[in-house]
Amino acid sequence: MKKIPYLELIHQLLPDEDQFSAFQKAYQQSIPKSIKFITFKASKADLDPFFTSEGRKLSSPALTYGGKCYDEVCYVEKNEKKSLWSHFLHQAGFFYVQEVAAGLSAQVLPLEKGDLVLDLCAAPGGKTIQLADQLLSLWWGFVLANEPSNPRRKALIFNLNRCAMFNTAVSAYDGTQIGDLAPESFDKVLVDAPCSGEGMQYKHDKSVHLWDQKAAEKLAKLQFQLLLSGIKALKVWWTLVYSTCTLNPLENEGVISQLLSQFWNAVSLELVPIDQKSPWFTHFAGQELLSASDAEKLARFRPHLQQTGGFFIAKFRKLASIPSEKKLDTRTLKTQQREQSAELQKKVRNFLYEHWEIDQSSDFHFFASSQAIYVTHRDFSKLPSSLFIEKSWIPIVKIGFKGERIPQQGLATVFGDQARKYSSELDNQQTQILSERGILEGKFGDQGQFLILKWRGKGFALGKQGEQAIKVRF
Repeated sequence: MKKIPYLELIHQLLPDEDQFSAFQKAYQQSIPKSIKFITFKASKADLDPFFTSEGRKLSSPALTYGGKCYDEVCYVEKNEKKSLWSHFLHQAGFFYVQEVAAGLSAQVLPLEKGDLVLDLCAAPGGKTIQLADQLLSLWWGFVLANEPSNPRRKALIFNLNRCAMFNTAVSAYDGTQIGDLAPESFDKVLVDAPCSGEGMQYKHDKSVHLWDQKAAEKLAKLQFQLLLSGIKALKVWWTLVYSTCTLNPLENEGVISQLLSQFWNAVSLELVPIDQKSPWFTHFAGQELLSASDAEKLARFRPHLQQTGGFFIAKFRKLASIPSEKKLDTRTLKTQQREQSAELQKKVRNFLYEHWEIDQSSDFHFFASSQAIYVTHRDFSKLPSSLFIEKSWIPIVKIGFKGERIPQQGLATVFGDQARKYSSELDNQQTQILSERGILEGKFGDQGQFLILKWRGKGFALGKQGEQAIKVRF
């Protein structure tokens, strides 16, 4: 099957010359930087004056529904080229750099207090962080983030820990298996499927790439299996969102069409509630994919119309069970064990109070291993026992060779705002110096004491006071 220039495909999809010309121009330009604030720590309203004082302008995207603005991810405008990744608030987990359109799929998944959510294809973690942060605002709920690739899973865990998302767990399954391993276990599911990434070409060079139909068809088969697995893992009557960052119909409308045709009695297509959407496709390559009534429920985003990366979102409700056709050897299934006794809970709470006068809600739950003590949310208990969990906690204390307890960064980022003892409030300049150099000259406490450093009352970092300076390690 012959490859064609990618823009030739786009011209087929956008035959109108003005539309095609506008797309071609937008395709060769970078899009504005955007970030998602971790509202568990500080809201956009809290930080807007600070960013303004830095000369950074925050603006909400023009994406709404029924008067509600989708502003969880907002644009950041500034002339200088200094990276947002080097900003001290990024280092301390106050925000996550995320593209506006990519941040929409988590926003249109309607979360409720107590939900157990599956993010089936989670790395590098932006959408998991969005979901977990929304649930933390409700103070009850948990997210399982699945990622089979070891390097990508490490990045996922790093980002979850950096942003203090203690109400998350990480698994490492082939995503096509989870629906059979844990059928009807989750209240909500997000399937942000691996794709050809055509909507992200702005991240690369300005050359015109080739479109490989054979590769797209192969990806569409994987995407269908992932989507079906997500539907199987979803409880009946609850909601799943499917998304990609690609533009060709094979990986989008084509995948949706296949699911609806095979499981018409088990799933229904729901409206993606966004007013500003690009036109959809009912046909491609001479084949009918969807009816107009179904296609208009989908959400497409194109750079020249929404000033975002290219993106696609579909939303489903599960109507009936889908029986598994796979035979799994349940003897290979196992659950990771960690000490979590009532005695351990008491000891950790006493330790935190004695050293920093930290009082914690009963929603926090502690685990211990021979190497460390960890914190998670009590709703971790909702995770299916049939799944092996790689990580469901944030380390707050490391156990040394001699049994000594060494505080870790997670202690400050999770509990920092509650510390009333051995803590220090830093100004903007001090926090930026610490994030860049890892050291700040001056006397902040007793030598050898671990200090919880705060910025505007929120946990920023954990530092240790030396003779003349305090040191941190992010």
